[in-house]
Amino acid sequence: AHICTLNKPAYNITKFGLRALAQSISAEGGGKIRGFTVSTGFVRTALALKQIPAQAEQRGITPEEVVRDVMMGFSRIKEMMKPIEVGNIFVFGFSRFAKYLIGGDLLFDGGMVLAYAEKKAES
Repeated sequence: AHICTLNKPAYNITKFGLRALAQSISAEGGGKIRGFTVSTGFVRTALALKQIPAQAEQRGITPEEVVRDVMMGFSRIKEMMKPIEVGNIFVFGFSRFAKYLIGGDLLFDGGMVLAYAEKKAES
């Protein structure tokens, strides 16, 4: 919930709404409830992988180009996250080491938001 993408208003509202919900829960909890969100780039899930062949055909490029240039185009890391990596972020978020994570967002996107902002500033 850091970038609004074109033609996806319901998706964008959902992402930003979940961040607001986590912040609201944390505010209501008076420091006793650790509500937080995790924002990732593309994760190597069955759903994400299933989209690649159709995107390749639609764009007239190879599946590898879809991953590298379309899905990971703004990311500094050109491979999708593994589900276990996302799980580890949650393990940290719920651990005793994250007690100050009250209403925060853990952004693990391979630099995608940063690169997106840089690209927009150039244009």
